[in-house]
Amino acid sequence: MYLRPAFTSDDLDRIVPVITENAFGTLITRTEAGMEASHVPFLVARAGEGVVLSGHLGRPNSQCAAFEGGPALAVFSGPHAYIAPGWYATQPAVPTWDYVAVHVHGVLEPVDDFAGTTEILRGLSAHDPAGFDMDALASDYLAGMLRGIRAFRLRSTRIEAQWKLSQNRSVADREGVIAGLRSEGQHATADLVAATLPATA
Repeated sequence: MYLRPAFTSDDLDRIVPVITENAFGTLITRTEAGMEASHVPFLVARAGEGVVLSGHLGRPNSQCAAFEGGPALAVFSGPHAYIAPGWYATQPAVPTWDYVAVHVHGVLEPVDDFAGTTEILRGLSAHDPAGFDMDALASDYLAGMLRGIRAFRLRSTRIEAQWKLSQNRSVADREGVIAGLRSEGQHATADLVAATLPATA
């Protein structure tokens, strides 16, 4: 990801919540056929100065071949919105896009044991609105389901994160952006832009 210093963050206290709140990410690996991507839900946990991501793929997915120590990239997108140039106090101006994005580079490892796999699955279904209980499933049914997937962990080696939220614009321009975003119902992005404003006395 192209990182501009004005927008870059390495603060895990900001990064981990973005992944948690936008956990349906993209897992990208290189296979014999070239670059491949799967869209999967992830769990995230801090690990020292980095993170560990967990998830699973269908066993027939060719990306499973990368689980034995292969490099991978997981991509997460946070709030984002079109920024109309007419919202700026400073003119002339052109359109742009404000967004939050996190790229986690790392090494994949398989999780093939029952305990490790079911731990990941429990985590992924922890907030089921109907109270799904994996342990209530019949053992033969659960075993059949588990045969159809492969779980993995991705241990980060590098994390790139960008908060492009009009920080390079004046306070008046950002206030115009916030008002414009709110008028469009883009409150999540507006809140993030508002957080860049200097604190008032």
